[in-house]
Amino acid sequence: MRHLLLIIIRLYWKLIPASRRKRCLFKESCSHYVYNITKTKGLLAGIRAFLYRYKHCRSGYTIVEVPSQKILVSSNNIVFQEEEIHPRLLNNHEPL
Repeated sequence: MRHLLLIIIRLYWKLIPASRRKRCLFKESCSHYVYNITKTKGLLAGIRAFLYRYKHCRSGYTIVEVPSQKILVSSNNIVFQEEEIHPRLLNNHEPL
């Protein structure tokens, strides 16, 4: 079953051009994140990774500038560090 999920993700990459995919909030795209987790840790970990990313990769986030870095607070109040956030978001936000 793990291989089926990996094949589905690879088909997604081949069939849907990058320009038409939803833009991810994270530096490592959601599909790459799920692919890597599934490949290294198995199907159940991959499914959990997919659900986690799907839950947190949505609008309604806030980027906050703290003294040493920027953080992203998801709509579910989960905090993500600057290293995890896509640079596109870090460069285009206005400080609160």
